[in-house]
Amino acid sequence: MRRILCAALLCCAALLRAGPALADPAAQLAAGNAWRALDEFGAALTAYEAGLREAPGRADLLAERALVLHRIGELQRAEAELARAIAAAGPRDAAPFTARAGLALLANRDATADLAEARRRVPGDARAAALTALVAARQGGPPVPPRVMEALRQDFGPWLSE
Repeated sequence: MRRILCAALLCCAALLRAGPALADPAAQLAAGNAWRALDEFGAALTAYEAGLREAPGRADLLAERALVLHRIGELQRAEAELARAIAAAGPRDAAPFTARAGLALLANRDATADLAEARRRVPGDARAAALTALVAARQGGPPVPPRVMEALRQDFGPWLSE
């Protein structure tokens, strides 16, 4: 998995260097997510910030940046960034709500309202489905499949548990 992420990241980096037309916010989001999956948090923040220069207030970039800030221990900045992401969220933006739900579950707090909002906005959102499965597992339901749990740990940190 790590080799695939490295290869994908190298491709993204090459595309981003190719010119400003290819350095759009979606490419920066993908690059930031790849860097975060590799625990390269400084590079992830740089990618998200580059995307935000092109699209200030883009909710998914703000939410993902909040997750990285949380991972590096910048908890107050992460909360403020997440609040900005929630405020900026459009009707089809689930990322700020799944980010807040994941951080709530990390702290063993209730995430029901945020997960419901994420599913309402984007019914098939994969992160919302994975977090919902985690909630169910914590309530005695079936365990979360290992691949899904690994993806959640990449997003929220290795200490996330069932």
